[in-house]
Parts: sequence; C-alpha cells; structure tokens
Amino acid sequence: MKKVIVLTGASSGIGAATAKALSNSPHVLVMLARNEEKMKAIAAEINCISLVIKTDVTKIEEVQKAIATVIEKFGGIDVLINNAGLGYFDPIDEGKLEEWHTMIDVNLKGLLNITHGCIPLLKTSENGHIINITSVAAHQVFPNSAVYSATKHAVLAISKGLHQELQKDLKVTSISPGAVNTAFVNQTTNKEMIDDLKSYFAKGMQPDTIAQQIVYALEQPKDVTISEIIVRPGRT
Repeated sequence: MKKVIVLTGASSGIGAATAKALSNSPHVLVMLARNEEKMKAIAAEINCISLVIKTDVTKIEEVQKAIATVIEKFGGIDVLINNAGLGYFDPIDEGKLEEWHTMIDVNLKGLLNITHGCIPLLKTSENGHIINITSVAAHQVFPNSAVYSATKHAVLAISKGLHQELQKDLKVTSISPGAVNTAFVNQTTNKEMIDDLKSYFAKGMQPDTIAQQIVYALEQPKDVTISEIIVRPGRT
C-alpha cells in the first residue's frame, strides 16, 4: 500500500540507510535534513518517488514550510519517521552548556516541532504512523552521556504518551538502537574520549540493521502495531 513517508535526518547514517531500504517500494519518500546535496545524491540512487526538502528541524518556520510543501504535492502524510538527532559525550562536570542545549534543541525540540505539525495529518490518514528513533540510552544512563540519555528518555516518554492518547487514530513505534557504526560519534569534542568512542562504535551495528527494523515496523498489517523495538549489537 502506497504511503507518504516523511523521514528526518535523511542525509546520513540511519536516515540514509532507511531511504535506501525503501528503494523499490510503492511509497513516496520525503527526505528532510540540513544537507541538501547529500540527500539529492541518495535520492538519485533509490527507485521510488522521492522529494528532498532542505529542513532544519530546530527551526519551526522551516518545518512548517516543509509540511506545507508535502501537503501541496502529495495531499497529506501517512508516516513520520523522527530520526534526526545528535550526541555529545563528556563527563557531566566537563560538559559544555552549548552542546547540552544543542542536543535538547535537535533531539527533543526538533522532534516536537515536526510531530506537532504532522499529528493532524496523521490522524486523518488511514495509515497514520509515527516512528521515533530513540536509543538504548533511553532505557539506561551510561557514563559521560547524562544529557544525551535525558533527551532520549524524553523521546521514549513522548512515544508512550502518543500511543496512550492517540492509539485509536494512529500507530506509534519507538526503536531504540545500541551502538551503530556511523559518523554520529564524531561530533564529540572531548579529545581524550574520541578515540575510544570511535573504536567502540566501529564495532556496533550497521545502519542497515536499524533501517530493516524501521521497514519491519512500517510494513506490519493495519491491525498490528509494533510499539517498541530494542536492538543491540552482538559482540564477540
């Protein structure tokens, strides 16, 4: 069944892998991220109807404009995949306030900006579905990641609240990956930690693994909701 899917954080990592996993599907894929060139390169590789819209989810005006463009071109939205996110890792007593604010702005406020704008459309869709990419850090606080974990705990709480209040109107799925081998960790500015973090994440799952979980949740029958998926790397 054809669905109009809005994917945030679509230019790299899990977002890029998800876009590619939806290639050859009947769906319409709307890709949102700040890096337009990378999204266009991905769109050129996939074989489904796609639209690239340069969007910073922390900017309400850009989010509203993107949603309006999707409505104009496709008439509505069926699925929202909230994937945009970032993390900075530091001992909490060495944490940088601006980095804490950035994580809250992107991981939490950015998700709220687009979710708020999409809910009315998703409620009127026969296939309304929100998929939130959280983290194992939503379930467990790790050293050097207190604020990042807080943002992901919040996303999980929002997911559960959406399900409790809107389950008659739409599906809600939260997917919590463990370490994934992407450039995600490169944002950390702590020079003493970065090498160990890169080594740790390099042993993690591939982005394709998470994309497969997203597609699995997305393709369930109409009367089936996958509420939560936690996926961790198997380490030797």
